[in-house]
Amino acid sequence: MKSSINYIFLSMSSFLFFLLTGCVFGEKDKENKSEQSSVEVKNSISVTLEQIWETDTTSLATPECATYDDQKKVFYVSNLNRANEVDNDGYLSIVNPDGSIKVAKWVEGLTSPLGNAIYNGYLFQNDKDNILKIDIESGEIVERIQVEGANGLNGMTIDENGNIYSADSGGNKIFKLTPDKEVSVIFEGEELNRPNGVLVRGNELLTVSSGGGFLYSIDLENGQIETLVEGIGQADGIILIEEGHLLTSSWKGEVYFISNDMKVQKILDTQDQEINAADIGFIPEENLLVVPTFHDNRLVAYKVKINKIN
Repeated sequence: MKSSINYIFLSMSSFLFFLLTGCVFGEKDKENKSEQSSVEVKNSISVTLEQIWETDTTSLATPECATYDDQKKVFYVSNLNRANEVDNDGYLSIVNPDGSIKVAKWVEGLTSPLGNAIYNGYLFQNDKDNILKIDIESGEIVERIQVEGANGLNGMTIDENGNIYSADSGGNKIFKLTPDKEVSVIFEGEELNRPNGVLVRGNELLTVSSGGGFLYSIDLENGQIETLVEGIGQADGIILIEEGHLLTSSWKGEVYFISNDMKVQKILDTQDQEINAADIGFIPEENLLVVPTFHDNRLVAYKVKINKIN
């Protein structure tokens, strides 16, 4: 009988021990989950836009790209002029950072002006199967470089050494133009899926696909392609902003914020108003996003507000 009582006592003691320790570990698990949630919240980002200005609708005609010159403090805007059926009637405009038009028709007689970029006092402009070199001081086209095999050059970026990378959307190619005017195809293939906006970041070429709606990285040394994010619409422009975050546009009328850990937020959607969002520009010191609205014939500027949720 005594041994039975001892057995019952030990069993009850074991039950109480596991019950108490379970409660303790349960509380610790709750604390750990709480700490984890707290970390996730601290790392979360909320991005909003506030419209600041818009240009008039009489100076720009099918604006496709807006590139900010941080030296001259102006935007260079490529206008396809699609409403006009006259050949070679595209042009470039100069727009001030407050949205006022500085020069409506700065450079004229272009075929299909899309992406452009600035390097060493010159604006380089994609124009169908040519890259134009424009002297910023004079506004003169000083050189036309034909890109053999190009279907329609679209997005452009230039690295620190002056190498130009142009995306040929229709041909699924990436062309490279060196400072010595050597032109080559450095990437080609269906996996590019209508490449559009391009951006050099270190040893990689960030590229957005207008056909597949994804952002991918191309290693400039070995050609390896890696998809970084998906679901960013009919992707058009790409901009690098503070802390390694990215902004991308979708031609149908969307803008996406992609955080440096590759989380995606849609921050603008004007599809219902039938307002496009083409190749975007940005003023870093003002956190000002500028959206060419294509068929809507305007630039619209938004203050980008990046809020970390605590």
